[in-house]
Amino acid sequence: MYQVAHRIVPNTAWPALSIRSITIAVAAICVVLTLWTRPMSFKEFPMESLVGFIAKLWAIAFFVERFVEVLLTPWRDPERRRMTARLKQAKAKPENGQPDSVGEISNCENELCEYKGQTMQIAFLVALALGMTISAFGLRGLEFFVDPNSMRTSSVQMFVFRGLDVLVTGALLAGKAEGLHKMISVFTSQLDKAAERVKSAA
Repeated sequence: MYQVAHRIVPNTAWPALSIRSITIAVAAICVVLTLWTRPMSFKEFPMESLVGFIAKLWAIAFFVERFVEVLLTPWRDPERRRMTARLKQAKAKPENGQPDSVGEISNCENELCEYKGQTMQIAFLVALALGMTISAFGLRGLEFFVDPNSMRTSSVQMFVFRGLDVLVTGALLAGKAEGLHKMISVFTSQLDKAAERVKSAA
């Protein structure tokens, strides 16, 4: 059976250093890229088209979410159930007249939380890889908003933009479908308000 490693206190200086280094590197790359790029122009499209496009993304994100759940449940759920049962047994010891088990309860809770955190990380990485693969095959969210003619004069700009589009769209598909559903709700509510204003002005 899979054994959970003991919790190791991380060095807080390393994450901060990594974030600063990544931020500085990204900023430097962006400054250099401005030498080969020019401002992009947005496409004109009706709000209904945007709502329809986001609805399609929502459907695909829902499929990705379900796929990851079906993939990970047989692998990770048995160990989670075992840890949950162990935690319940530790909490039931004082009720059964057994010695206090505060330390055991704390250890079980920490192990269960750590295991759930690992499962969430694995699920996100699998969903991100799948979402980026789908996006690389042609489903790109940012490209919906941009006029492609504004980037045809710069191959570097087109290459970088499409790479970022694959990353952003993949991350969007890797997130829960609920977030995209909320976006659809926001846009549809705006459409309803606009329709009400037209009716009241008529």
